[in-house]
Amino acid sequence: MGTYALGLFTNMYPRFEGDYRGIFIQRMVKDLESQGILVKKAVKTSASVTGYIPFYCKSVLLAKDPHLDIMQAEYIPHSCIVPTLLRRKTCPLVLKFHGDDARIFPFKNSFFMSLTQAMIKRADYVLTSSEEIRSTLISIGAHPENISAVHTGVDTNFFRPAPKAPLRKDTGLPPDVTIFLFIGRLHPWKGINELISVADRCREFRFVFIGPGTIPPHPENCMFLGSKSPEDVRMWYNISDCLVLPSYTEGFPTVIMEAFASGIPAITTNVGGCLELVEPEKTGLLVPARDVQALHTAVQWMGTHVEERTRMGIAARTMAEERFNHIRMIQRLIGIHESLIQK
Repeated sequence: MGTYALGLFTNMYPRFEGDYRGIFIQRMVKDLESQGILVKKAVKTSASVTGYIPFYCKSVLLAKDPHLDIMQAEYIPHSCIVPTLLRRKTCPLVLKFHGDDARIFPFKNSFFMSLTQAMIKRADYVLTSSEEIRSTLISIGAHPENISAVHTGVDTNFFRPAPKAPLRKDTGLPPDVTIFLFIGRLHPWKGINELISVADRCREFRFVFIGPGTIPPHPENCMFLGSKSPEDVRMWYNISDCLVLPSYTEGFPTVIMEAFASGIPAITTNVGGCLELVEPEKTGLLVPARDVQALHTAVQWMGTHVEERTRMGIAARTMAEERFNHIRMIQRLIGIHESLIQK
């Protein structure tokens, strides 16, 4: 049907270079626009709670825009309150659940459960970042025919394998040391404390941390680089040998897809969408959350089995190309939008 106008509502959207909040939504917007879709946005631009005041004002104006063909709200409940209340029969509403907004929020209390169920009921369609989240929402009332798992995907041209030796030489890192990479917020729920504990027991390896947050006490074989640009992040994937993401909870982590596209395997916990991404002993290793010993065993194995690790990286790259290419994902999303608009 060609182009259409999408009204996008999200309280998570990058505010500055290196900001990881909602960066995958920003990528979705760029992909939609590259396909000729007009995206009008109401986004929260301040980290402060007071930032919700202008966000909701913008949301009201956008929801009333008569030129919209479809609306999509990212994250529940914050971003969907206004479009759900101002929903029009002539403008379909899509809700997108990303992780804890489906896995934790509805189950905190009966009011949050009722609120989530009411929003799902008023939506024309529901999207999730993983099949696990899709199943969770179906269990609380979402209709199976009106809900799909569609992730933003990853740019497999931007994130791709590159020779390690020249990059390590440029950064002054030894060519033969095994480097483990963590990307994300420096938060206990991301398993930071467990990973630092493992690093302390594995002094023969290097551990690189990229992301915002307070740097905790750590051994000398840990490097904390803060937030980095996408180009720098890409470089560190290529420098590293394995991604480590020991989170307590995850939706469908983009960093694993980026690591796979870059040709390196991942060690992560058996939670959320990680189970759908990592095939044990084929593209990486899965460990229980909060289990320091299991994480240590996985790091030691990955650090000492070079041939197997290389084989996993090759398989991971193939998986990224076949399953997570962002253009394929965005074409699926556009297909859903068009089918709703045409009804």
